Amino acid sequence: MDILRGKNTEKVAQRRHDTLSTFGIGADLTELQLRGVLRQLIAIGAVAVDAQAFNTLQLTPASRAVLKGEVPVRLRASVSTPLDRKAKRSAPGSTRAKVPATLDASAESRYLALKAWRAEVAKEHNLPAYVIFHDATLAAIAERAPHSLDDLQGLSGIGAKKLEAYGQEVLRVMAGA
Repeated sequence: MDILRGKNTEKVAQRRHDTLSTFGIGADLTELQLRGVLRQLIAIGAVAVDAQAFNTLQLTPASRAVLKGEVPVRLRASVSTPLDRKAKRSAPGSTRAKVPATLDASAESRYLALKAWRAEVAKEHNLPAYVIFHDATLAAIAERAPHSLDDLQGLSGIGAKKLEAYGQEVLRVMAGA
């Protein structure tokens, strides 16, 4: 019963779900792979999402034939795993992060400082980093090396709202880089 982990362990055992012939199928798949399987089952109509019941999954009338083996189901294998994805990404603030080739050494240093700052802000606000500023905007800031809010005005990706929300912080990062 290695598969019985988590807070619902007792309920699974109590309801004897662990004795079902299908129990544990998919235990060798990653979460990413399981999500892919579910997306494909939804796409072929074997599973549906009930939006009124907090986006829970439910079997459809077509599910019966699939479960009984009357209708064959062929699913596409996942080509990426979380490890593959992590290997392609660089850690925020690492020197392996992609840096625009047009930046000189000092601008590159400012760019990496801005990326680290943006990652912190994004994490703090639970937002994707690009919502704060796109990489191209960070590169333009790093290249210009602004000393005032006026220096930031007119840069692509920095409107009045972003200037007001992040302008002072960007200047603080620039002063420290």
